[in-house]
Amino acid sequence: MNKWRLPFLAVLCFVSESLFVDVWPKGDLYVHYFFVPRFFLVFLVFTAMHFGGTRAMGYGFIFGFLYDCVYTELLGVYAFAYTLIAYLAGKAMKWFHQNWFVASLLSLLSIVLLDSYVYGIQLLIGRTDWSFSVFWDRRLWPTLLLNVAFLLVFSYPLERRLAKIRRFEQEE
Repeated sequence: MNKWRLPFLAVLCFVSESLFVDVWPKGDLYVHYFFVPRFFLVFLVFTAMHFGGTRAMGYGFIFGFLYDCVYTELLGVYAFAYTLIAYLAGKAMKWFHQNWFVASLLSLLSIVLLDSYVYGIQLLIGRTDWSFSVFWDRRLWPTLLLNVAFLLVFSYPLERRLAKIRRFEQEE
């Protein structure tokens, strides 16, 4: 039963992104600014810290491909990005102290990388006409603010839960 705790947490973080968007208030402010929850990406960075980059890469590829199938029309964009970010996070965790604060900062950097990469792909294929300054003001800053709030509330409990799951797996 303990082997299903990490996949369950991954699914919970993945589904919570779309649930959050559904309950997020709709108004004039939210028409001009795009607040994009990246809860699964935060989970991925914390997973890379606790379980290593290889395991996080597996989750990144599977859920990235699922993200591509459900939310986007381009297959492979998120599958590649999540896998690459999990690899980079796993490598970075070997250089830095492994604590929730470092993982939170690395999560914010990962959000910037992911959103910039997706913006670049969209710009390259002509699906957006935003300049980088418009992207920065309307999408990246609001996304970072939303995810900073998420990290302030949930990063420490997420880190503790992943540490507990790792301990359970090591005991088996």
